[in-house]
Amino acid sequence: MGSLAKHLGLLLFLIISITASAQNPQYAFRVSFKDKNATTFTLSAPAAYLSPRAIARRAKYGIATDSTDLPVNKVYIDSVLKVTEGILHLSSKWQNHSVVLLSDSSKILQLQNIAFVKNIKQVAYYASGLHGAHTAPATGGGSGTMGTNGTAPATFDQAFYGDAWSQIGMCNGNYLHQNSRMGQGMLIATIDLGFAGVTLAQAYDSMRSHNRLTDTWNYLYDTAHVFGYSDHGSKTLSTMAAYLPGGYVGTAPEASYALYVSDDQATEQSIEEDNWLAAAERADSIGADVITTSVGYNEFDNPDDSYTYSDLNGHTTIVARAANTAFSKGIQVLASAGNEGVTPWQYILTPGDADSVMTIGSVTAARLASSFSGKGPNASGLLKPNVCAQGTSVSVIVSNGTVGIASGASISTPVLAGLTACLSQAAPAMQPGRMRRLIESVSDSFATPNVKTGNGIPDFKKALDRVTDIGDITKNGAPAFLVYPNPATTAIYIRTSSATSGATVVTCHDLQGRPVYQAALRPAAGATEKIDISAFPSGVYFVRISTAKGFQVEKIVKH
Repeated sequence: MGSLAKHLGLLLFLIISITASAQNPQYAFRVSFKDKNATTFTLSAPAAYLSPRAIARRAKYGIATDSTDLPVNKVYIDSVLKVTEGILHLSSKWQNHSVVLLSDSSKILQLQNIAFVKNIKQVAYYASGLHGAHTAPATGGGSGTMGTNGTAPATFDQAFYGDAWSQIGMCNGNYLHQNSRMGQGMLIATIDLGFAGVTLAQAYDSMRSHNRLTDTWNYLYDTAHVFGYSDHGSKTLSTMAAYLPGGYVGTAPEASYALYVSDDQATEQSIEEDNWLAAAERADSIGADVITTSVGYNEFDNPDDSYTYSDLNGHTTIVARAANTAFSKGIQVLASAGNEGVTPWQYILTPGDADSVMTIGSVTAARLASSFSGKGPNASGLLKPNVCAQGTSVSVIVSNGTVGIASGASISTPVLAGLTACLSQAAPAMQPGRMRRLIESVSDSFATPNVKTGNGIPDFKKALDRVTDIGDITKNGAPAFLVYPNPATTAIYIRTSSATSGATVVTCHDLQGRPVYQAALRPAAGATEKIDISAFPSGVYFVRISTAKGFQVEKIVKH
């Protein structure tokens, strides 16, 4: 630990010399741990740390829970807080660390001889403190003056979408809505700066009245209040969630939403990556299907924390690793390419560099690359951005509830996030990687991709036409297969509806996502198949029944 002590001693000297005159400061340190030994959580009981929706998403894609799902050892965190007299800002189970706030930075040195501490890094400094030094601002925004909610017309055209028509029509997103794919049942998490006006603007009446705002958290100030600080998130949210037929309709107006604040407008510090990571973990835990983010990083106030282009190789930065982990849990992640195209940097930002992310560039209404849009590839040579949408002069709902104009890849990203959620609704069996490749394949530059617009502008009419029958194996809203009894003891039976027959694959997964049974069947219409589960340990299982048209998942209990 000698090198750690030397490093921290120098760090402490610099902190004290620079900030000696500050009043009531707080210093944020990232404390990483070596392991998760002695945790009270187990992989066999994920319901203790994952929601039923999150568990079901893993089961749907056959994803097993693993050590990254286990929460950080509480004993480790409590020990750090006791020794340093610090305040817990957040913890990350995916990267096994915590971020603590200290009024006396010298106390961080007391962690240098603790066996379970892997490393320590200062990630922020707040001259006036962070937690306890701020109060949530009053909710901004007016009541809105646009249009009136009404019944959707038979034709989904400019008259229906109003000011949002340009960005939706460009991608044939209206074709999804025309075919009843408006985001129903999908959960989109957006990680941004702030959402001023969302609680009052008429554009979100439908979302609020139908309880489709499911979760909020502000990772700056450790509070559920997100409806202030900035209207950047309000603008991005509006491109998806707003619903004012005849005035402004977003790309996924019937989806549910989780809103997270991770970014501080006043500073640019490494802690914002930790905030983003924690928000992504929360989105996973509540069962989000899509994460969209319109923040990105390359330079920080402390030059030592800044990235070079070579760092943006798809899997090095904290947020790139976080985005890749979210993807590995079955979440489609969309990230802005950034607006650095006309700066000396020029390139995309992170997490837009991440290997598994669908990185979104920006074009004009004339379908030309926006000059400001960050260019690729990432430092490993991977094509970025993946696709693009209108990001120049896009109509948005601003904090007072009226229509405004905004530009940036931060706006094109949620436009496509909403449409991606609607397409995923139509093809729930399709894993995120395959969905991303499908969207790329129906984009207008797929044959000749480039570093500014990637594969180009997606055509969601073509995309939906390719998956129309996928994921829909119900008849008149009834399950295509009946699975019984439930609970079961020695066997379960799968009865095929009279309308369903043909090649069928049955897979049973345990709560960790591990397959415990698989069989290929070819039942006749109306037939019943017996599955022997006598050897299964007692517990909860997910039965996935797949056909050429899609799949059905049923949860059963084995006694």
